[in-house]
Amino acid sequence: VMGTVRSMGSGCTCPANAVVRNLLRHLILERDEVVILDMEAGVEHMGRGTAKHVDTMLIVVDANMKALETAKRIHELGVNAGMKRVFLVGNKIADKTQMEVIDEFAKINGLEILDFVPFDLKVVEAEMRGETPLKYWEDSKAMIAIENLSEKLWKNEA
Repeated sequence: VMGTVRSMGSGCTCPANAVVRNLLRHLILERDEVVILDMEAGVEHMGRGTAKHVDTMLIVVDANMKALETAKRIHELGVNAGMKRVFLVGNKIADKTQMEVIDEFAKINGLEILDFVPFDLKVVEAEMRGETPLKYWEDSKAMIAIENLSEKLWKNEA
């Protein structure tokens, strides 16, 4: 974990964020590389400028208002920073009601949903064993949904 704070009052992750920000600038702007980052939940990476040179951002949310309100703020910050494509991805979706909650929030707030990833017990079990869920991609509904999502991104359908 980048810039981990190991104990109370032991410092901040600002230097680590500066390194990541500059590395991303080099990879994305100077080398035109595809870089996939799994950022911490919340707006911290936006405030630190870590995501400054990103052209596509996926904001992963579940069906609760706190996550959705945070996603709305991240979306605003991303668009204002010049990100070309900012999408929601509904995650761990267990039923139609959860999809509808995210969909309705997105419509009301002008947010675009790229896709939904279903709740999948195979992913939960893999995480409990400390294994990668990718090990179960062939028969995991979540892994199949993520594969479809990545194909949408690669084909520029999004």
